[in-house]
Amino acid sequence: MGRQYVPGAHAAPSAGHRARAHPEADGQVWHLPADEALTAQQFTDLAAGAAGRPVPATIAVAGPAVLAVGGLFSPMLRELRETAYQFSAPFVVDSSKFGSAFGPFEPTPHAEAVAATVEWYRSR
Repeated sequence: MGRQYVPGAHAAPSAGHRARAHPEADGQVWHLPADEALTAQQFTDLAAGAAGRPVPATIAVAGPAVLAVGGLFSPMLRELRETAYQFSAPFVVDSSKFGSAFGPFEPTPHAEAVAATVEWYRSR
């Protein structure tokens, strides 16, 4: 099951610049163009590879029952339970409205965004 990710550090400056140039865009909902949808395993493998860790990475999924019990003790897990629906089916948005209003927008490739994020964390 795939999911689209938009790296905020890469998308925000360009999207903000375009929105300032178009005051009529204020107050509307905009879905930014994103690179192709990835599964959680594919995304985790990208992050592990960029960090120099073994690939494929080992991941575990906390199902609804784990989130329900954990939510009794952790406010963060309680909140995650409310967003679990986002991970039960592919999460792909239609960004055609953005493209029609602002013109072409090339999304940052996942590998580039993940590598930049890992580099940022290492520099801190």
